Amino acid sequence: MSGTRAFLVRRLIALLVVTALAVTALLAAYFGVSRNSAAVTDRSTPAILQVAAAVDALDASYDEAKRSISSPTAEFEGLSEEYRNQLSTAKQSLAQVSKSTIGGESARASLRTTAALVTSYGDTIEQAYASRDNATLKNAYMGYADSILRHDQSGILDRLEAVQKRQFNVLDDQTSFGWLLSFAWWLLVPGLFLTLAALLVHTQRFLRHRFRRLVNPWLAAATALLIALLPLAVFTYQTQDRLESAGASLTRPGIGHTGGPTARKVARTMRSAHWRAGAVGWIPVGGAVLAALILVGLQPRIDEYRFQPR
Repeated sequence: MSGTRAFLVRRLIALLVVTALAVTALLAAYFGVSRNSAAVTDRSTPAILQVAAAVDALDASYDEAKRSISSPTAEFEGLSEEYRNQLSTAKQSLAQVSKSTIGGESARASLRTTAALVTSYGDTIEQAYASRDNATLKNAYMGYADSILRHDQSGILDRLEAVQKRQFNVLDDQTSFGWLLSFAWWLLVPGLFLTLAALLVHTQRFLRHRFRRLVNPWLAAATALLIALLPLAVFTYQTQDRLESAGASLTRPGIGHTGGPTARKVARTMRSAHWRAGAVGWIPVGGAVLAALILVGLQPRIDEYRFQPR
């Protein structure tokens, strides 16, 4: 094998290996950011808002029940419609979030226990209403209901806050860039693509000197294709910015009262990120085209030396 042919074979292998590594790294890095855009909108947002709504509704329900039972018209009006609405909202929210919580199996188990406690809490409030003419018994039932609701660690509200904390941890993982993605986007992907660009440029200079041709159009096209990394990097920045904005919206105080507006805000924030996430499918296609251009650009030059003496 001639020295030129051996060099071209080694260079072809090197280019194809670096291309495979660069495209794989880019695919992993881009997917690492874009994969969470749908999860934040479709899973995390409703789960977090439902728990927050349940917390606010239950917290308000006790004060409303206490006011309602102490009302002079309690005998005729019963427990107020506002109390029943708050309790119903809490039960519905818990029923929904138990199917879709992002806190894992421990969160689902805690929510099942909480749902049972909410039923017990509602029954105790009913007992307090039924005993409204007996102050001692009424106060005992209201005290027990308050304990079910607010007891440290084992109370309904503390259980829900623990679930919410686990949900926020998942949300933070979904919306933060993290050291691994930072390494991929700041070092690994640029390093591999710069290496590939340098190899392509050096190879074209070698071919120009050895074969006296001004340019190899296939390798020039392969080099130009590397520019596609720039819009993907911009898309990544924009997607990450929107993930962080969505995370900020979901962790601000008072979201239990503004569930609908908050969900719509997150949806608007993430809407443009969804189509950017679809660009991940073009990365393997671009890698295959890049490899094909390199192969077509070098293989004919290698074939010219196929039958030369060793």
